[in-house]
Amino acid sequence: MKLLAINGSPNKRNTYALLEALVEEAKKLGAEAEILNLADYNINPCKGCDRCIREDCVQKDDIFKVLEAMRKADAIVIGAPTYFGSVPGIVKNLIDRSRMDRMGGFRLRNKVFAPVVTSGLRHGGAEFVAMSLIVYALGQAMIVVSTAENPITTGSFPVGVIQGDAGWRGVKKDEIALNTARALARRIVEVANATQSLRK
Repeated sequence: MKLLAINGSPNKRNTYALLEALVEEAKKLGAEAEILNLADYNINPCKGCDRCIREDCVQKDDIFKVLEAMRKADAIVIGAPTYFGSVPGIVKNLIDRSRMDRMGGFRLRNKVFAPVVTSGLRHGGAEFVAMSLIVYALGQAMIVVSTAENPITTGSFPVGVIQGDAGWRGVKKDEIALNTARALARRIVEVANATQSLRK
């Protein structure tokens, strides 16, 4: 079982830390798991030309490398910070430019999917970002999962918050977010293994 965690942050701080916790837990369960840093790839914005309705995108940049990694995975996690109430630009470019995989026969169909989100503020748009990622996954015919463990100690999906009761903190001090990331890894591995035949 192969899990691809996409870091949609331009840096390797808080979102990356949650993805690290998730990937480490998945590896303990025997999964092959890696983090792909989206900032390392050049993905231009969509031009709206609609060529992807009939063929692959005419822009020859790194979108093809990222999509190839996504196609090879059994499970995909997209981690995204919210800087102003929505997904960051590099994640939106990925979403828009991967339209060709939907139009080309749902190439990401039956991949297990889950969002991971970080936010500076407790009410800084994290749930909206998660819903945007979930709607994206559903549009690609992926199988969206959440955690299925103690709802007191975990959330449905990881939301790391930098704003603490005593001021600013790193996400590595957000125990609920870290516990949720690990619980989500366990759920992803469970569902990916159970649905393996759907991806053959």
